[in-house]
Amino acid sequence: MLQDESREARKAWKDEGERAEQITFQPEELAALVRSRERLNNFTRWACVAVMTALAVGFLYNVTLEAQPWIRLGQAWAFGWLAYVFGTQVEFNKGRKGVDQSCFHFLELQHEERGRSYLRIRRRIWLLAPSILLSWVGGDPLAAAKARGLDPSSWLFHFCAGPWPFILVGATLVCVWLAFGRAAGKAKRDLNELRRSVSC
Repeated sequence: MLQDESREARKAWKDEGERAEQITFQPEELAALVRSRERLNNFTRWACVAVMTALAVGFLYNVTLEAQPWIRLGQAWAFGWLAYVFGTQVEFNKGRKGVDQSCFHFLELQHEERGRSYLRIRRRIWLLAPSILLSWVGGDPLAAAKARGLDPSSWLFHFCAGPWPFILVGATLVCVWLAFGRAAGKAKRDLNELRRSVSC
């Protein structure tokens, strides 16, 4: 009887200790995480604006100056894809915590939205395939090699003349697709860790 009570007491102490270990974030730590997330959101937002603007300018430049119609169509498709993804992805009003929003709720929503954003981009990556196909039909790498005055006997010219540039682009898209899937999985793990850390 005494052994049973002692065993139950030890189990209760152990459970209490495990619950205490799960509470790893104090209020000031959550506030610091919120400030860090807000700074990261601001940096990421403007970095994306800069990169997307540079890509858009490059695509529009190719659309207006490229003589080959297939390549122009492929670049226009890529520009449209970029505008679609960027226009539906960037939300300027969700980067900062609301006045009446708790730190935990803000971080929870951030992790959830981050995971959803990665999955949205992952699904839309394959919409670039027509642009790649149109550029391939138009001979984009070969045209670029000729415009740069590459020696026709050089290995780089032969590389551009074959299917290798498009195989490389396709492999890159697969890697990016996998990377966004891993990033979405990490966002989900971060969310679960946050929920475990603040629960009793």
